[in-house]
Amino acid sequence: MKDHIDTENLRSTILNDIYAGAAAGMGAMLMDEGRVIAADEKELHEIAKQYGYEI
Repeated sequence: MKDHIDTENLRSTILNDIYAGAAAGMGAMLMDEGRVIAADEKELHEIAKQYGYEI
C-alpha cells in the first residue's frame, strides 16, 4: 500500500509542476499531462527523472 501512496504522491508532484509551468507561460508542458496521468509506476519514475527528480 505504501508504494501505491508514494507513486500517487510522485504523480501529484509532477502534475503540480506541469500545471505551474503552464501557468507561467510554458503551455507545452501540458503535453505531458496525459502521459503522467496514464503512467504505471515504472514509466512514472522515468518521467520523474526527465523532470530532474532523483528517484
